[in-house]
Amino acid sequence: MTNIKYYVLTVVSIFLALAIGIYIGFMFDAQDILMSQKEDIVSQLEERFDYLEEENKAVREEISRVTKENEQIKEFNRAIYGEVIKDRLGGIKIAIIETSEDYIYKGVSQILEVAGAEITSITTIKNNIDTNDDLLKSAYEMATGIEADNSNLLKLSIEKLAYEIISGEDNRILETFKNVELIDFTGTYLTSVDYVLIAGGRKVEDEKRFDVIDDRIIDVCKELNIPVIGIEKEDVYFSYIDKYKDNRISSIDNVDTIMGKVALVLAIDGRPGNYGIKPSAESLVPNLSTIISE
Repeated sequence: MTNIKYYVLTVVSIFLALAIGIYIGFMFDAQDILMSQKEDIVSQLEERFDYLEEENKAVREEISRVTKENEQIKEFNRAIYGEVIKDRLGGIKIAIIETSEDYIYKGVSQILEVAGAEITSITTIKNNIDTNDDLLKSAYEMATGIEADNSNLLKLSIEKLAYEIISGEDNRILETFKNVELIDFTGTYLTSVDYVLIAGGRKVEDEKRFDVIDDRIIDVCKELNIPVIGIEKEDVYFSYIDKYKDNRISSIDNVDTIMGKVALVLAIDGRPGNYGIKPSAESLVPNLSTIISE
């Protein structure tokens, strides 16, 4: 009986020792495998890092090249655009109407004057004109001597403003509205105009204001057979450009850029269209092939 117990213990001990040996051998093999895999991963990462470093260098060089090229193009544009537009609008009288205070378009009048146009007036319709009904009503009645109906007063006021700006025959509405700070203006309204520019876009989304102001000015221009162009800066929060296009008038959606200014002058000079960089634009600028031959 004792011999059998001894025999069993011996066999168990042998198998246990064998299992321990196998385990230790496996662990050494696994450690070698892990070390080999670690070395492979490190090598791959180093190769990938070198590749990305080269790619990054190439991208930086390309950015530098494109930036330098863009600066050269801008310098070239600045150098020649004055010659392209010079005296193209000689004798044309233009009124500019800014339909809100949100964006100022000072550079537009300067470029038009370089092109030979006469800017008769710049009118800015203040933001409070559609928010202060009592002030608008009293100013309208003061200017016209007619009791006003509030239901359609803003449209009627804008209509009369547009007529006065375009015709140069009467400026009672303009003067009164300026005195009560519903509008502001520079220039004179003593002469009729040949062209109207509507400068739009807003810093807040406001569909209604376009309908009662810009849309009505466009209608008056069409009624009087005066060409009108809608202009806007490249970056505005709420764009009017699509609405100008829907009204079938020419438009420039980047008038604060050199390309936009050239497009504006050429559009007034008999090349109507929708120009700029926004989705509604038909092309960046009018066809320049005829200009080169002139």
